[in-house]
Amino acid sequence: MLNDHRQLSRRRFLGNFAFASAAIAAGPGSWVIRPNWANAAEGPIRIGIATDLTGALGFAGNTDANVARMIASEINENGGLLGRPIELLIEDTASNESVAVGNVRKLVQRDKVDLVLGGIASSMRNAIKDIIISRGKTLYIYPQAYEGRECTPYLFCTGPVPAQNCDRFIPG
Repeated sequence: MLNDHRQLSRRRFLGNFAFASAAIAAGPGSWVIRPNWANAAEGPIRIGIATDLTGALGFAGNTDANVARMIASEINENGGLLGRPIELLIEDTASNESVAVGNVRKLVQRDKVDLVLGGIASSMRNAIKDIIISRGKTLYIYPQAYEGRECTPYLFCTGPVPAQNCDRFIPG
């Protein structure tokens, strides 16, 4: 996805993400002019979903996978993202870190996904992030609540931290 000579920074990612979000909100008509940062590669955008389809957190992981399928289908029916279809590759992390490491390694090394989304528990994030970001140099988005203070290249935690959940209950 990224050329070796270009560094992905949080600022660049957030700027690109904001542009893509605005393009999706504005509809297909806004995708006529491709920005200069758009990936010039042809073919689908490959997104790996690493979630617990089985195991103790399987109830939440199946919900995550179903929502991902629904959103990808909707985006593809409307022309894809920047004119490219989205291809989902879903791997079961089985609520087990050792199983997750092997399955996520397949997503990054064999399937060569452009992005990995997933992980339900922080222990899962910590178990799989090295495979994704350090070795695979692949973008990883962890969408769950987390402890905070995670500042790692290629990793974006989008869930709330405890302070954001407690502010209404404990006045500052």
